[in-house]
Amino acid sequence: MISPTILKENIAEVTSLIPAIKRKSVVVTDDEMVEILAEHKNADNILLLAVLPSYGGFGEEDNAGLISYMQFFLLEKVDYKKFKNNDEYLEVFDRTLEAARAFLNGMFGIELLNCSKEQLQYDFQIRPISRKAQCNGYEIQIDSKAYTDNY
Repeated sequence: MISPTILKENIAEVTSLIPAIKRKSVVVTDDEMVEILAEHKNADNILLLAVLPSYGGFGEEDNAGLISYMQFFLLEKVDYKKFKNNDEYLEVFDRTLEAARAFLNGMFGIELLNCSKEQLQYDFQIRPISRKAQCNGYEIQIDSKAYTDNY
C-alpha cells in the first residue's frame, strides 16, 4: 500500500527526470481536479495530476495480497482556435504520450510498495483524454498487486 506522502515523493523523483512535465499535483476528488485544470496555463504544460490511490484485497489464506489502484493524468492545455489543422491537434497527443511513457517507465523503476520486483505485479492502461477543461493528453491507470507473506 502506497501512502499519499510516498506517492508524492515518488512522483517528484520520477518527474525530475522528465523535463516535459513542468507542473504536478496530487488530487483526491474530481472537484479538485477541475479547479487545477481551470488554473492551469499553457506555459505550465505538461501537467501531471495524480489521484490518491484506492486499495483492495485479493486472494485466500496462503495467497493473499493488496492491490493499489493508481490513476495519473498527463495533460496539455491548448487553445483550439490556434490549431490550423488536425495534425496540430494530434501533435498534442504525441507530446503527452511521450511524457506518459517516460512516466510509466519511471514508476516501474520505483519500489512502490517496499517489495522486491519479484513480489510486484503491474497491470496498466493508457487512455487518451480529449477536451477536459481545454486539456488533452492521457490517463494512466496502474493496478499494482503485492502479495503478503504474513500468514
